[in-house]
Amino acid sequence: MRVFIGPSEISGIGHNLVVGLRHCGAAADLVCDQRHPFMYSAAAGHGWPVVAWQALGRWRAECRASLTRAVAAVLHGALGWLVLAWALRHFDAFVFLYGKTITNTALELRILRALGRRSVVFFVGSDARPAYIDGSRYERDRPFAAARAVAAAARQRRWIRSLERHAGRIVSARTTAHFLTQPFVNWFALGIARPAQFCAPPAAHGVVRVLHSPSHPVLKGTAEVRAAIERLRARGVPVELHTIEGRPNAEVMQALRDCDLVVDQLYSDTPMAAFATEAASLGRPVIVCGCAAEQALAQVGPLPLPPTVYVRPEAFEATLEGLVLDEDRRHALGRACADFVALHWSPPTVGARLLRLLHGDVAPEWWCHPGELNHVVGCGLPESVAREHVAAVIRHGGTAALQVSDKPGLERAFVEFAGVTSP
Repeated sequence: MRVFIGPSEISGIGHNLVVGLRHCGAAADLVCDQRHPFMYSAAAGHGWPVVAWQALGRWRAECRASLTRAVAAVLHGALGWLVLAWALRHFDAFVFLYGKTITNTALELRILRALGRRSVVFFVGSDARPAYIDGSRYERDRPFAAARAVAAAARQRRWIRSLERHAGRIVSARTTAHFLTQPFVNWFALGIARPAQFCAPPAAHGVVRVLHSPSHPVLKGTAEVRAAIERLRARGVPVELHTIEGRPNAEVMQALRDCDLVVDQLYSDTPMAAFATEAASLGRPVIVCGCAAEQALAQVGPLPLPPTVYVRPEAFEATLEGLVLDEDRRHALGRACADFVALHWSPPTVGARLLRLLHGDVAPEWWCHPGELNHVVGCGLPESVAREHVAAVIRHGGTAALQVSDKPGLERAFVEFAGVTSP
């Protein structure tokens, strides 16, 4: 099987899927619509349409003037059809990441299906999470615009429904599947492919080095992380914070090797996202906080639970202090993390599961059903802020504005969470 992976690269996920599929005998290639700034892999171009498409994609991303950006978007979109024609000659199956396809049109998916090409769409977070509970879309110092959030959520819902109708399979986490209507494959059934490269922690040096890599500081709760560590230092706890932002992935991996403990984020909706997986693969213990951390077992269902320290945000400071002061526990957790990645999320293991999925062989425990969803706190937001956003949406357009009326249980959960009723 010849497998297309793309057109987006998210935290090295695409590169490692290619590694895993090739290990299993598939002729997989990562084809992105632009070169990734963090250089997760050195994937070469595949002929002039792809090279030109990638160049236009990078130009589009870097444009600041609205008119120039619009022109770049039109040219990039038009060239996407040539890339699709090229891909149809070279690939039997398509794995689309971040809810994007080559042309981002329903027609493309219809063509793939008509020609017998298999397809899988991966949702990885903000591509599917309802806009009104997605912290990556908002700045804390600006008022929340309910009308704009509802419009954005409506666009998401329409596109997700289109993908759902025409793609072969959908892969999503339970915490971002609000707009899906059909059974989907749990993200944890495949996992985040990552080679386990356990390395011993650095030699003891009297102070515990904590690493934090905020791709989006507001979303990750970076200010709160810094404040907590300053309070611990003021009490004499031997801890120091190191941050790394906007650097190539190779530098991030080296920073992980040099640290003792990793803090991923304060408002996550998953126990182990991409950066946490990178840390785990090296044997570093990871603290992840989330407003629904107590629902972690429900998120993974019968699948293995990653061994990160997943706690509510208000428990972060005490949890961090405990790990800083307990070297043996840090080492045990780090070993458990590396073992988990090696056993469950290695590229060959994930690649084999993906091939099963492409062949239509879905294990019963992989399935999730939209009617079972109940996650309402979102990601990247304190629980109180998420509650305010949901309440504002309901006040603006009633419960229908949430756009989950096909899931009465989830809609009721949102209403109870917000503490308001329709106007």
